[in-house]
Amino acid sequence: MYSKIKNKLRFNRFTRIIRFKNRISANEACTYWLKNNKNKFIYEENNINSFELNITPIDKKPIPLSLSWANPLISRPRFIYSLNNVVVSPVESHIYFCDLDKSSSDLGSKFDCNKLSIFDFYTKNELLESMEITGNVLHLGISSNPSNFYHWLHEIYARLIRIQKKYDLDKFDFFIMPELKHKYQMEALDLLKIDYRKIISNENFYRCTGNLVTSNIDSIVSGIDLRKFFCSKKNKQVIKSKKYFLDRDANSGLQKRELVNFNKFKQKYKESGFEFIKPEKFSFKKQINLFLSATGVVGVNGSAFSLSTLMNNNSKVVEIFPKNFVDPAISNICAPANLKYGFYVEDAYRPNSENNWDRDANSKINADFIDHDKIINFFN
Repeated sequence: MYSKIKNKLRFNRFTRIIRFKNRISANEACTYWLKNNKNKFIYEENNINSFELNITPIDKKPIPLSLSWANPLISRPRFIYSLNNVVVSPVESHIYFCDLDKSSSDLGSKFDCNKLSIFDFYTKNELLESMEITGNVLHLGISSNPSNFYHWLHEIYARLIRIQKKYDLDKFDFFIMPELKHKYQMEALDLLKIDYRKIISNENFYRCTGNLVTSNIDSIVSGIDLRKFFCSKKNKQVIKSKKYFLDRDANSGLQKRELVNFNKFKQKYKESGFEFIKPEKFSFKKQINLFLSATGVVGVNGSAFSLSTLMNNNSKVVEIFPKNFVDPAISNICAPANLKYGFYVEDAYRPNSENNWDRDANSKINADFIDHDKIINFFN
């Protein structure tokens, strides 16, 4: 009941006024941060942050704004933070300082904003009453859905890989991250030899009085981190020769998108060299090897494409969208990976206005309203 009331109050007018009055500039917060010699940050250099998206509308209609508005695609500067005496939660990427004069300051995922909120929906007492944790803590909290393969891989796992370059993961006493609910998450963490007993996942606030390490989220260049990491782990040379159709049905993923009336078209793809796979049916390690061997992938849009960035430069990716759901997540990770990205919207649909996309992520796609020959020719 308390949680429902708090959520209702988060966005009412009075709360917004109070929050606006209790804002400090990023410069003020960072000045405090840098004066405290226990708080440090590492700027990750050699992080090129401007990328051209190689995008092709295979249905020959204009590119939707959601796929083209950021071309070139600009990613934020990347930092790794080492902080002392802060409050964090597994279900937020924010970092709260509790000893600023004006209360806590959000220096997490919004570090590059012009203004940083002070209370961010929570009173100072609520933060100060959080459970205390000492020792070395790695914070991997996110506000996205951690059960989604894409968000978990690019917002949690990729940060682990980044941090591993600077820190010995064995030295951390605790890992604060969302609860592990899926087999692939545990299989992925096993590759990094993470001790599950150190993971804290209860959705509470934790005051870390020792040393806390975290990094800002970068779900654009994260795909390059994943590629470099997994390519370095290959035991043998993988022959890049496969084209895969990422077969999705009503049981695939959290959202229920699927191709209907598709069986009669499958043979076209098979004759053109495509192998049909359901990535979620394979182990995490097997999925890695599948994408390492791929020169092209096609399928209904979704998280199954999350490992596309393991493919070589100039490999091809095609997402098939329903009429009422177009999402830029996969095209965004294709840009820094230098992949050729194509898409096809069911029935070559475009609304009269960009605001008229319905955004229904649970749509069925009628395969009769897709020109499959055009998609196949894109790979030739």
